[in-house]
Amino acid sequence: MDNRYYENVIGEMKPFLDEHKFSLKEDGSFVNGSRSVKISYNEERQMYVLSAAVIEDGETGEYSDIDSWLFDDSQNARDAVAVGVDFTAALRENMGIKIKRVTANGADIELPSASKGGSMTVAGFTKKLLDVFPSLKDEYKAHIAHYGNFLYLNFFGEQVVPKLKTMLSEANKKQIKKLDDVFEYVYIHGDRDAVNAAVAVLCAAAYNDEKVHASIKEMLSENKHFADAFENFLPVLSNNKKLRAALIK
Repeated sequence: MDNRYYENVIGEMKPFLDEHKFSLKEDGSFVNGSRSVKISYNEERQMYVLSAAVIEDGETGEYSDIDSWLFDDSQNARDAVAVGVDFTAALRENMGIKIKRVTANGADIELPSASKGGSMTVAGFTKKLLDVFPSLKDEYKAHIAHYGNFLYLNFFGEQVVPKLKTMLSEANKKQIKKLDDVFEYVYIHGDRDAVNAAVAVLCAAAYNDEKVHASIKEMLSENKHFADAFENFLPVLSNNKKLRAALIK
């Protein structure tokens, strides 16, 4: 595969790189006062790789890989944009930069966090989803700023379900494995609300979409209880107009 989508990855990262005063060097790296960053495509591994080195006193340290994304011939420019989104989030974290959004009353909006001890809650499930889809972190904060609290079914329907449909329909094994790990963990460790939410969003993604339905069945094939819960909830979603309106936009 050639590296024809490199510019799409860089294009998505460019606003962040410009904001933090990175400049392009002759060797293809991006450098500012604290970091030297390389975005490359590894032909053998079929992966985009993000590497970074710390700059101290003008000296560039050793590069280390801070993120990677499987990218083969089945993928396209839209997938390359997703790589850029993920790499931007990884670089932001590597540099210790936190996104802050301020509400009307001046209070900072925090991202959801997992509870310590006990079952996983909807907040913990949401945190895991935002880790899979880091581009939704800003959308989460905008949602809280707009509504004043977390209307999780509406947020999942508006933001998460479309992302799930895209990922599941494209059948990228690495990304679906990451997704499976999240849903498997929530199904085993989640409280009732978190488990119900996990089943509901999968059903919403599969609604009237045979390809996504088949992809979810394959993903859940090793967990019969979860697979049965998914199949049993599909007709409930079909017959519940209010729930369907919240989850399917």
